[in-house]
This record gives sequence, C-alpha cells and structure tokens, in this order.
Amino acid sequence: MRLTQRLQLIKLTVLIGLFASVLLSINLWAGQRWFPKVPLIEGFSGLRAPFDYINVAVIVLLLFFCFSNTSKKPVLALLLFCMYLCFEDQNRVQPWFFNYLFILCILLFYKQRMDEPNNFISVFMCLQVLVALIYIFSGIQKFNSFFVEDTFKWMIGPLNPVLSVKQMALFTRAGNLVPYFELFIGFGLLIKQTRFIALPLVIIMHVFILLMLGPVGKSFNYVIWPWNMVMIVLCLLLFSNVKQERFFDISILFKSAAFYLVITVMLIFPIFSLNNKYDSYLSSSLYSGNTHGCKLILSDKAYQKLPFYLKSFVTRNSDYNILYIKNWAMNELNVPCVPEYRIFKKVQSYVMDITGSTPQDVKLDFTEREKVIDF
Repeated sequence: MRLTQRLQLIKLTVLIGLFASVLLSINLWAGQRWFPKVPLIEGFSGLRAPFDYINVAVIVLLLFFCFSNTSKKPVLALLLFCMYLCFEDQNRVQPWFFNYLFILCILLFYKQRMDEPNNFISVFMCLQVLVALIYIFSGIQKFNSFFVEDTFKWMIGPLNPVLSVKQMALFTRAGNLVPYFELFIGFGLLIKQTRFIALPLVIIMHVFILLMLGPVGKSFNYVIWPWNMVMIVLCLLLFSNVKQERFFDISILFKSAAFYLVITVMLIFPIFSLNNKYDSYLSSSLYSGNTHGCKLILSDKAYQKLPFYLKSFVTRNSDYNILYIKNWAMNELNVPCVPEYRIFKKVQSYVMDITGSTPQDVKLDFTEREKVIDF
C-alpha cells in the first residue's frame, strides 16, 4: 500500500474515532449539566442548553464533509470549530481529543499529490514521530510512586477472580516494568530494525487495556475505547510493512514546518509537564496515576444547600463532607475533568455560588502531582 493511500486511511480512522468519542461523551458537548463549564475567558460560556446541541450538529456536519471531500477546507473548519469548543470549555481538551485534532492538523500539510514524494513522505514521517512520542511520554509519565500501587493495581482488578493472591501480587509487581515497556514501544516503532517487535507489543497492550476497561472488565471510561482501537489501526498504517519510497531526501524532513510543530508540541512542551509547568493532559499522561488531585471540603451548611443530585457525589462523616471533583465529572460527563488548578478553582467558585457559601464553607483541598523531574 502506497503512503498516499495510508495517509487517506489515517484521516478516515481519526475522523471515525473522533465521531465515536464525541458521541460517547455527549454531555461534555451539549445538554443540561451541573458540572460547570470552564471557559478560557471568564464570563464567556457560549451557547446554553439545550441550544448547545447545535455544537454537536456542527461537528457531525463538518465530519461528514471531511469524510466526503478530499479538500483541506472541511478539515480546517473542523479544527477551528473544535478550538472554539475548547475555548468555551477547557474540560474538552481531553488527551484523545487533543491527539485526534493534532493528527488532523499535521495532515493539513499533505498537498494531496502523489507526484511529490518529499511532501507526502515528510508528512507521513511526522505522523510516525507524533505517535511514537505519545508512547514515549506515556511511559515517562508513569515513573512515579503512585502508578503501580494505585492505577495499575486498580486496572488489573478484573483478573482477581481468575488469578490467585500470589499471582496477583506478582502481576502487580510486574507493573514496575510498564513504563519501560511503553518507552521500548515508542523508540522501537521509530527504529526500523525493532518495529517487528514493537508493533505486536503495542497491539497486545491496547487489547489488554480494552479487556481490563471494556465490557468484560471494569466497563469504565468507555469514551477511550475507540481511542485504543484507533491507536492500533494508526500503528499498523504508520509502521507495518512500510516500504521506502524513491526520490526522497531525508533532509526535506528538517525543512518541513510540520516536523518542527510536532517536535514543539509533542516533545518540547511535554518536558515542562514533568516539572508541573505544563498541562499533564497535553503531555500524554495516560493512566499514569500522577495528576493533580483535588476535593472540596464542605461545611454542613454548604452541604445542606447543595442540589439533591450533587449530594450523591459527597462522602459524609461526622467531621466533614467531601465532594470529589473528578468523580463528579466522570459520572456526569463520562470524562474526567482536566486535572489542573485553574479548573478546580473554577469548580470551587461554582459550588460557592450555587450554595451561597464562602471559601470557609467550601474549602479547596488541592494536591500537586509528583514531579517526575525537578528542574
């Protein structure tokens, strides 16, 4: 299969994944909801429910034009509209959404011409680097003290009925190898001589994730199920049996604006996330167990004024009432909220407004993520 055909299939795969994930997280995009929007500019909230279903209709319409048209204009319009939607609510900048859009952005550099190998091969190689960096930084982000005992142990929970206690303990300790496993996949995909090993491993990893989080496992966060399937297809299209095209000069890659865009967004910026100076969700922190945490500690007065629906997300005891923000977002929006201080602060202000409370009645208990590298 020629690289030009692969690029077209990559575009179709990403569009299908984007369509499926948006539908699976429909409450994030439209409809009545209690979880507040967090606009980029204070006071701008965009369309209100139920009129915000227009946003979903526009996305679907733009996706249809992207499917049926080889022109770049529908893709560009889709990217600009999705940027507007993220401007309207920062919680929409989910890792899968960000990666889908960035892949489509790089595809805009493809001139849709088969007679310009320097163009389509450089775009293809940029996508290879982009996908490999997702795995590399996903591995790096897992080098923390929480991943194995928290996230990995929770993820393999569906194996409890199958494995013995000793086997589960051994499997849990094997979680220490996962960061190195993902790093090997990322670098292995970039090196031609090791792709024959890395490619089956990446398929095994995504199938395992789907089994653990899918319908036969925890049936959890089903918005990422399409993303895992899309990643398998992307890796096959980008790295399986890729034949070298003639008349290509590797130096052209370093003259491509797309290459430097990928390096900046997927390599340089994520480095700063390792020191908590950049968003973790934009840095391939995928089930790393290491993101900022936050809960709201409510007084009895504030709790009593909460709407009945929100009380179901509160854990009560004799001393305090705790509202877990991430659980609230996951249950209502089917996605976790973006785990950044500015988001948590906005939620605190919102709860104060709807309960007529003060910061003393709605306290923000913020926990900073563990720094992977301190610099």
